Amino acid sequence: MKDFTKKTSWLTQASQEIRLIYSLFIVFALVGHFSFILISVKRIGSTVTEIIRHYRGDSGSEIAFPKEFMELLEVTHFHAYIEGILLLVLAHLFAAVPWAKRIKIVVIATAFFSTFLDLLAPWLIRYISPDAAYLQMLAWTGMCVSYLPLTFAPLLYLWGKRPDTRLI
Repeated sequence: MKDFTKKTSWLTQASQEIRLIYSLFIVFALVGHFSFILISVKRIGSTVTEIIRHYRGDSGSEIAFPKEFMELLEVTHFHAYIEGILLLVLAHLFAAVPWAKRIKIVVIATAFFSTFLDLLAPWLIRYISPDAAYLQMLAWTGMCVSYLPLTFAPLLYLWGKRPDTRLI
């Protein structure tokens, strides 16, 4: 834990094996992020109307059934565990990046808040109000924006130039 309190990054000083392990983990995370975006757009849709239809159902030209309680519960259960673990690891790696503490806190908080909102929004859409679809879109936007520095900044310091001082 003392490595996380240093002014310089332990990422830049990690052994080649450790850099490889963390980098490959981040590659898997990036594949997960990309597939998450594709699944969300293809299965749910990218507009508020499509999101509402996915969770609340619709009896239009193509019948869509509302999501059942157990289906939402199973998805929430799985995603809460996997996204929590993923964020735990990515946030620790990102915390080791020698950037300003305030920037790191904002990025990490945005990632966790957006991911939690992504877990909550389907329930709100289905059982409270279709207007919660805007929260779903906000969650996806926050996740996309915050996950970029969470993944790419550690890679930069794992394999990039070895700086001696803080950049930001």
